[in-house]
Amino acid sequence: MVTEKRKTFVAREDLLRTISEIARENGKSLYETVNEIFESAILFQKTGLKMDKALEDCGKMRAAREAGYILCLENLWSEINEVAYSASRADASSAWRNAGLWFGKKHVAGQPDGCLASMKKELESSLWNVSEFSMKWDAQGERVEIDVIAPRFSRNQSELFASFFEGMLSAIGLCVNHRESGCGFIRVVGRRQAEQKRGDAIEKP
Repeated sequence: MVTEKRKTFVAREDLLRTISEIARENGKSLYETVNEIFESAILFQKTGLKMDKALEDCGKMRAAREAGYILCLENLWSEINEVAYSASRADASSAWRNAGLWFGKKHVAGQPDGCLASMKKELESSLWNVSEFSMKWDAQGERVEIDVIAPRFSRNQSELFASFFEGMLSAIGLCVNHRESGCGFIRVVGRRQAEQKRGDAIEKP
């Protein structure tokens, strides 16, 4: 019979206090909880994953689920959009524009003083199949410029995403005065309207 050897280690008091609370909440001993933590750390190391990165990814997935995203095969998603676009270009574009309106209004309601930064953060987390994404104010602070490079996007997919961005910018009161898209690229520019030049409706750059 192999005797289990134990060793004493030193840890910060605040960490031990928190681990003790976690153990109590889960109905386990401090010994069991500490060993589970060590086992998890070893497993992450063996699989080549960084714990902080894994936690960040889990947080993104949870936030995406709560925001209404679903998982779907990329080729299936692309084919569905192609079919919809071919059946009715106007209806498909309208649906994507409405989705952009909803997206923009959600962020305005949640963070009225930082809606652009909030939208940019969510888009950076959710646009997995793009190689470049940029959303920023111009030097004069009058226009929001969105640029996307996505080599796997067809011309039709790029057009639909352009409709989404147009709706998104319209939701926060910007007037879209430039829009272009093609195979693998999108550019949409929204300009402040007259009343927004006084700092109304959206945050200043």
